[in-house]
Amino acid sequence: MKTDSEGLKPEGADSPGHAALANRMAAHIEVMRVLTESDSLHELTPVILREISVALGFELAILWHVDGAELACQEVWHAESVHADNFIAKTRGVRLRAGMGLPGQVWESKEPVWVDETSSHSAAITPSAAKDNLHSAGCIPIKLKDEFLGAIEFISQSNQLPDTKIQELMLASVTQVGLFIERNRMAVELKHCEERYRILADLETSVLVTIDEDFDISFVNKAVAEVFGYVPSELIGKNLTLLIPEYHNQDLAFKQSVKTHTSASIEISGLRKNGAKLNLEVAFSKFQGTDGAYTNARKYATGVIHDITEKVRMQGALQETEQKLKSILSTNPSRMVIAEAPAMRGLIERVKKAAVSYAPILIQGETGSGKECIAHMIHHQSPLASRAFVARNCAAIPSSLFESEMFGHKKGSFTGADKDRKGAFLEADGGTLFLDEIGDLEYSVQTKLLRAIQERSILPVGGDKEIPVNPRIICATNKDLLECAKKKEFREDLYYRLVTVLLVVPPLRQRREDIIPLARHFIGLASAWTRTLSEEAEQLLLNYDWPGNVRELRSLMDQSVIFAAGNEIQKEELIFPMSGRKGNTPVRSLSNVERIHIQQILKDCGGNKTEAAKILGLARSTLVLKLKVYAEEGEGEKA
Repeated sequence: MKTDSEGLKPEGADSPGHAALANRMAAHIEVMRVLTESDSLHELTPVILREISVALGFELAILWHVDGAELACQEVWHAESVHADNFIAKTRGVRLRAGMGLPGQVWESKEPVWVDETSSHSAAITPSAAKDNLHSAGCIPIKLKDEFLGAIEFISQSNQLPDTKIQELMLASVTQVGLFIERNRMAVELKHCEERYRILADLETSVLVTIDEDFDISFVNKAVAEVFGYVPSELIGKNLTLLIPEYHNQDLAFKQSVKTHTSASIEISGLRKNGAKLNLEVAFSKFQGTDGAYTNARKYATGVIHDITEKVRMQGALQETEQKLKSILSTNPSRMVIAEAPAMRGLIERVKKAAVSYAPILIQGETGSGKECIAHMIHHQSPLASRAFVARNCAAIPSSLFESEMFGHKKGSFTGADKDRKGAFLEADGGTLFLDEIGDLEYSVQTKLLRAIQERSILPVGGDKEIPVNPRIICATNKDLLECAKKKEFREDLYYRLVTVLLVVPPLRQRREDIIPLARHFIGLASAWTRTLSEEAEQLLLNYDWPGNVRELRSLMDQSVIFAAGNEIQKEELIFPMSGRKGNTPVRSLSNVERIHIQQILKDCGGNKTEAAKILGLARSTLVLKLKVYAEEGEGEKA
């Protein structure tokens, strides 16, 4: 039967030397087997030294390793036949520098050294070797590429020198030892790195998790207890879906990005051990240094899981607060709607329902009752609250300028048109267009308004192309438009186009519960410090009929703040703008009350129309137009 070593046998040779070589080849194979199966260099060294020494026919072997700038003895093996206690004791404690003894020479040359007679080589071994009858020696370097790791020294009681084949065989065995040492060193370094990683990972407050390609957890830090309620040992080997049940529903692209080590980040729901839901931010990236011989080329990804539950909650609360703040800031304090009276509370409920639709709204009420305030309230409670609110007073727009004011014009379309103008419809596109005093719009231009509303398009003056527009239309009037339509003063088709939703604002005399709250509110707006009304003054306000409605009340409060002697406004200090009288006033026609009220305010302002218009809550152009009408009727000064 042929042995595995027969290939080393010379042609036609069958000698004891060949048998010895075969035995040494078997020893080399045994060395490699031991190297493969061993985990510890400490338990491996005696076996390696014995196997190589026996194979070479040497009775004593020493393993030297580099320790700083010196070589130190790590292990000594000897056969039972060797009695060299003195030499072995000294060897265990000796430290050699480069060039000292055979190991030092090997360290310098990085090549094997063989000595057949130690007595003729003074530097080979210590002088005590001769006393212990040790004669021949050899030393083989342990190297990894160009790095010198140590050496194995062999010593015999006989004079012998291994032939070239044996030397090559033993050099191969020692090279395997070098690879094993490097593997051990890397394993120790890896273990230290893992330990350092664990220490650092446990200091991290976010959850750090390592998963394999099947998304099974191989590592998780202690933060998982705080976030998910598990101890780390409960999760090792478990699937990531235990922590993130919705993970399997995520798109394939994200899963693939994790598998290919491409960075990815998502916000997703998680689940605590007790069943409580979490908001999580999960990010995965490549885990460095895992694709190697010691992990069977398995791929891993490391992930960071942040608990953002509180952040999401606070963001929601912040958005809600911002929305409320935006609503508050976007509402002019002077336009706040105070509704204590049942009639006004009912109106506010209708306003809330109407606001969420896009239907045209007609607001009807006496002059000064707060129609524009209701229009602003509708806008700010509608889906269009963030869009433009554009207001125009129809009574102040002459028919000749109606198209330019509403639909805009092109540069050069008429004298004075030195630039393009958008017009009210285009300014309010996507928002709200409020047309006040729609009942005073001249009959001749009502058709043009109707067409723009129906067709949702406008043609600017001087333009040649229709422009699509889509504002929400809110109109206000102090007239009965249906009655006006019957008298042919207002187009009936326009009326029905505008009156999809009709909101009627009650006059102040029908909502007396609101008089004192409104008065206090207006005093707060007009005064830099706190002022109050005396009980007699409050009673006087409650007894008054308020023909000028809320606008008259505000004018009275503004005046009272200016002329009040102290912090408490007295009954005697309430001079009603309409007539200068206190208490109840004879009922007059609405237009007459308005005229008297306007004239009184203008008088109080010393004829300053701009200041009077501010107090009255009118555009200056509207005030001028009204004064012109009064002058033509012979009931007032000329505008």
